[in-house]
Amino acid sequence: MMNNSTDIPQKFHFSCSSDFIFLHDGYAENQSISYSDIALYSQKLPNWLEAHHNEAHIYILQSNYSTELCCLVAGLFLAGIPFCVVDPTWSSAQVMEATADVALANYLDTMDISALHTQWLALIPSQNRSKSELSLIVKNNPFAFLFTSGSSSRPKKIPLRYSQLWAAYQATQSQLHLSPNQSWGLCLPLHHIGALSIVLKSLLSHSSISLSNSSDVQCWNSWLNGSHNCRVVSMVPTQLHNWLKYNRAQKKSPIISKAFHFIILGGGPTNAADVEEAGKLGWPILLSYGMTETFAHICSIPASDLKKPLKDPLPVGLIHPGHSIRIISEEGDYDPLIWLMGTQIFTPESSQKLMLESFDEEGWFCTGDIGKMDENGLLYIQARRLDRIVSGGENVSVEWVIECLKQHLSVHDCAIIGIADAKWGQKVVAFIEPEKTVFAPSHQNNDQTVLLDEENELNPMITKELIEHCRKASLPASHLPKEFYYLRSLPRTSLGKLKIHRLQELHLLTQEK
Repeated sequence: MMNNSTDIPQKFHFSCSSDFIFLHDGYAENQSISYSDIALYSQKLPNWLEAHHNEAHIYILQSNYSTELCCLVAGLFLAGIPFCVVDPTWSSAQVMEATADVALANYLDTMDISALHTQWLALIPSQNRSKSELSLIVKNNPFAFLFTSGSSSRPKKIPLRYSQLWAAYQATQSQLHLSPNQSWGLCLPLHHIGALSIVLKSLLSHSSISLSNSSDVQCWNSWLNGSHNCRVVSMVPTQLHNWLKYNRAQKKSPIISKAFHFIILGGGPTNAADVEEAGKLGWPILLSYGMTETFAHICSIPASDLKKPLKDPLPVGLIHPGHSIRIISEEGDYDPLIWLMGTQIFTPESSQKLMLESFDEEGWFCTGDIGKMDENGLLYIQARRLDRIVSGGENVSVEWVIECLKQHLSVHDCAIIGIADAKWGQKVVAFIEPEKTVFAPSHQNNDQTVLLDEENELNPMITKELIEHCRKASLPASHLPKEFYYLRSLPRTSLGKLKIHRLQELHLLTQEK
């Protein structure tokens, strides 16, 4: 392995042997896919796809937890065929809108993916299963794309490049040291960079994937015990919370294999109580921070390295070697923003002008997240970027929620913030400035941001209407506000900028009553 993450190899070499397992199917305990099987798939895919889809430049895949999708992603990557995995909750219209600027794109639905999988499995018994080598030539153009929620309801398309993968892979290997037939537990859908990166990093290390769905806690318990030679599991904090809750209720205490390395937590805020409980059970937690734009986590630290007792907010770790971080407050703004530079950071395409504006002249990328660093270099996330909330591991587009709420006749203006939550990581909270005809203030107050009288009988009625309105507008369940508060006017600066900290203070006041 190369020591310098900038020294990207011109070719990626893969040892294709039936002795090396690529994937363990969590639903068919005795079924496994070898690297020689995947090599066969990658060799057949170009002709199969060309015959049915007229030489598409990129293939759009619907995300799920299936063996079929994991194998197809691996096959496409090894064949050098660009692909994109999209959220399964998207309608056909949303997929078409998001991929409208992708030339010669073809959509493969679950039936297409299953048909390819069946066609491939039929060939496996007849193939020569002797050890062979496979090489993938590294190119400058993106090998894949993912979408992430942005500052509007229109998702951002993030190009994924080999340089990012190589840097992220090296950082992971320095912590995990995965080798053939040691597996990585995968319980996240593949339209998340944290899940897709597992498949790709496993290929580069010739290690295995052990697959489950997003809530199979019994499977996760077996991973801790060493099932499938599992060394590491990646999940979001909500999954850890539910896992601990299940074992507590069932009075289960799984034995932890001495070879098990980490449960990597990312994709949203982690609460100290859950990490403390996991630590007492002997579960090794790796706290992390990252996003699609940084090819999964770019910052991490073992929870065991932190001073006890653990307290919220927890740090998300130390920046990975080969990367730099700045925390800068813009003029007139007291929120210090996190800027990053390094080979894990994405490079927008030349046509993505809005995304290019996230970089300064020196190449620093503004995450939009608000944070601070302590004297030991540990990074703390004080607030996720204002255009994104992460609830239950799902990105929430704030402007999409606002746009939806404003369409209701009772809403004059509104704001959405994310509030730390033990189960969801963050919960969506709405502050509504109603139309003057809806509420008649019972008294005057100099503070126009004061919460309207909680005894007002219209509050629960309007709240119920707003929730129903959002559902009818097809707002995803992850985007639905879990709490509503009503203000005479939203707190803004003289320039009209929303005072997020004031909203956070108002929410805190309601909890103290």
